[in-house]
Amino acid sequence: MQIKTKAKLFVKFISFVLITCLCVGVVNSWLKPKYYYTYAWPSTNTFQDFYALEKDSVDVLFFGSSHAVSSLNPQVVYDTYGITSYNLGSEQQSLVVSYYWLREALKYQSPKAVIIDTYMLHKFSDSYVYNDMNCSESAVRKAMDNMRLSPLKWEAAQTIAKTDPTQDALSYILPNIRYHSRWTSLGEEDFTEASMVAHGGIKGFTVMSGNDPNLEYTPFHDGEAENVDPDIMMEPSRTYLAKTIELCQEKGIQVILINIPCAESIGRYRSTKTFAEEYGVPYYDFNEATLYNEIGYDASENLLSHPNYLGAEKISLYIGKMLAEQYGIAPREDSSYNASRQLYEHNLQNIRLQDTTDIYEYLPLLNQERYSIFVFAPTSFSACIDEDLMNMLFAMGFATELREVRDGTHYCALKDASGFVEQLTEEDLQFSGAIRNGLTTYSFQVDTTNMVHKTYKMMVDGTDCSGLTTGLNFVVYDNEQKQVIDRVNFNTTTEELTATRY
Repeated sequence: MQIKTKAKLFVKFISFVLITCLCVGVVNSWLKPKYYYTYAWPSTNTFQDFYALEKDSVDVLFFGSSHAVSSLNPQVVYDTYGITSYNLGSEQQSLVVSYYWLREALKYQSPKAVIIDTYMLHKFSDSYVYNDMNCSESAVRKAMDNMRLSPLKWEAAQTIAKTDPTQDALSYILPNIRYHSRWTSLGEEDFTEASMVAHGGIKGFTVMSGNDPNLEYTPFHDGEAENVDPDIMMEPSRTYLAKTIELCQEKGIQVILINIPCAESIGRYRSTKTFAEEYGVPYYDFNEATLYNEIGYDASENLLSHPNYLGAEKISLYIGKMLAEQYGIAPREDSSYNASRQLYEHNLQNIRLQDTTDIYEYLPLLNQERYSIFVFAPTSFSACIDEDLMNMLFAMGFATELREVRDGTHYCALKDASGFVEQLTEEDLQFSGAIRNGLTTYSFQVDTTNMVHKTYKMMVDGTDCSGLTTGLNFVVYDNEQKQVIDRVNFNTTTEELTATRY
């Protein structure tokens, strides 16, 4: 009888422990901050998508800071050379973090080459007071919070806490210690991690846009470094880059150091080059004139530090060719790149939309099922809407003949997958609703009670998207990316139909 009683107690105890661990695991998953493809640096997607890769399917791994994230595009490398790669870079990635994530990655992949962005080898910024991790705590956590629990993660946590005594090693194992106050700000994305990760990222790459016609940059020449003092490297950045190289060499993995166009000082170039020579690894610095010019880089068109997708393509094509021709990495078939290609092209479509200033070119780009389109036109908007423009609006589903609407009338409209809604009024107006199965709310408001300062307001997903008071305001919500991706006013009261983004 006693044996049965003890057995029952033991089973109850084990059940209690298992249930407690499950509850703690779920709570920690909720409380951990999430950074999906809706963010500039989608670290949650980057690291969780990595775990979804087929074992031993990746021949090249990229590591580094946001410079690497926005520059090294595995999709371009695969589509052009058939080489499978993955970008495990993250915002302000400390070389301590790079080392431990390489060790974690080697549990699942057997890369032939590892490419490391060296920007964090020197002091990240003079405008911050950093510890020896050479980056902010939040940057460390964006990478380490997404590493699976294991003895390696505990080792990494202890190293981080030793390097930065303000951090708590145990909080990397039990994130609720660090994030207990997030209960008050939990949102939809905290409870949908599986679906957000399943949607997929672009193999760790972030698509950037923009340019700067006024940006001037002159790359330096290698010979200029001979008369310049080398910049001092940060510790333990130097130590852990050395450990990373030694680990790769031990396992027969080719290590390649790079630095993207970022207006790097010649002193940094010299010290990094000397370091690379000391460890017998190649170093490619695209701030040096030979490489900069070879890839046809132009800072004003492609930007510095965080290249737009066109600049990233130039860097990635060079890297892909180098891997294929100099390091003999062969192409292979991988169906997962079909899914990531779709998301990449989705991002490029959004960029084209955001860059378009001609309303006749803009409207056809809106014919995508994934977009919900809000239009708000207060008071004056019809003077220069011609027949061609009106026909384009009709083709999209607009029912109101806007050319016949007199000044002083307010126009509100929504087009989404469920249909089309329009409102015309000369009086006060307030109506609201929801899209995306009720998860994203919107509202339109016209308040004329104050005859001096009339109020026009359009809210989408909690964001004020009211725009300008003359012409047609378009707000485009991407239902897949769950965010507003464009807000533009076309002044349809002047022949120029000027576009203004706000």
